[in-house]
Amino acid sequence: MDTLERIELLDGVCRLFPEMGFKSKKDLATLLELELKSITALDGFFPYGQGRTKAIAPYQIYHVLAANTPIAGFQSLMLGLLLGSFNAIQCPKPIKKPMLQFISSLPQKLRDKVALYEEFNRQAFDQSDCIVVFGQQKTIEHFKSLTPTTKRFIGHGHKVSLIWLGAIEEIDKEKIALAAHDISLYSQLGCLSPQTIVVEGNSAREKIESFCQVLSDSLRENRDRHPASLDIEALAEIKNRRDCAKALGWPLWGNSLLEPNPWTVILRKTPRFEPTCGYRTIYVDLVEITKLKDWLHPIKGMLSTIGVFNKTPENIVSIFIEAGATRFCPVGLMQQPTAFWHHDGRNRLEEMVRWVDWEQ
Repeated sequence: MDTLERIELLDGVCRLFPEMGFKSKKDLATLLELELKSITALDGFFPYGQGRTKAIAPYQIYHVLAANTPIAGFQSLMLGLLLGSFNAIQCPKPIKKPMLQFISSLPQKLRDKVALYEEFNRQAFDQSDCIVVFGQQKTIEHFKSLTPTTKRFIGHGHKVSLIWLGAIEEIDKEKIALAAHDISLYSQLGCLSPQTIVVEGNSAREKIESFCQVLSDSLRENRDRHPASLDIEALAEIKNRRDCAKALGWPLWGNSLLEPNPWTVILRKTPRFEPTCGYRTIYVDLVEITKLKDWLHPIKGMLSTIGVFNKTPENIVSIFIEAGATRFCPVGLMQQPTAFWHHDGRNRLEEMVRWVDWEQ
């Protein structure tokens, strides 16, 4: 099966799962051209510099998925199939159902290139020449220690995303609703889920509190669009954050934890970034621009996406990039990167393949 045939077979899958970022086969072809320099780079040698080159896909990829959201699993499998590799998937129970739905949507020719395991499968791992791991840092380090240096290892560890609002000059209800959408998707547990909204510390208090109220209203309106059933542990986490906020005198907006799909907005001022528990619990952090670099220090190297309300000053952009940010986008699109984004700042297809050169 050559690349063009695989692209044709994957076209329908793109349309069934637009949340992956791939809208159609055109996006798949464009990704190949962007990263591998030729749509047929996997099928034969093509001109490169003074000679020719060819991309070699992994024979088998072992994917270790995280339990927080299935989207990364969809994307990773999609890329493996696009390359023509066999894909062994270690899938945790919380995302097994959506992964099975995704696999069942594949044409039979592609479905034959997938095997799914609930637990670590040593034989499949040893047979794979490329290992892709999603998870916490300790998970990344564990599987990296098992991987010989002769095999390709790709790790995607825990990342943090946030929203930059800056100075509040007006209350833009439409953009606040878009921010609420970003917060609500996937129970706010993904690496692209905003954990906080950063506001310039010298903004007028009245406008800050008005912003928080409108955000709370938007989260209330959003709760039925993105329902999530929370267990006792999740509710306890939310209650703990609320109790802490009250004890510290931080203003808080939210509904009863006895209601379905609770949301929480907490206004605070802390010297350093502190994470949320997720589950639609968002902090609005007051940060002075002169102290933003220090405030970001705990997550330096862990930043992923910065959602922005308006045009962001270059000095602020530079601070976020220095802290490790790899993506900026308008609010409302944080959870929906394009097909061509650099995951963790890296080309996704290119780091899976190896190259063979033919010199003249």
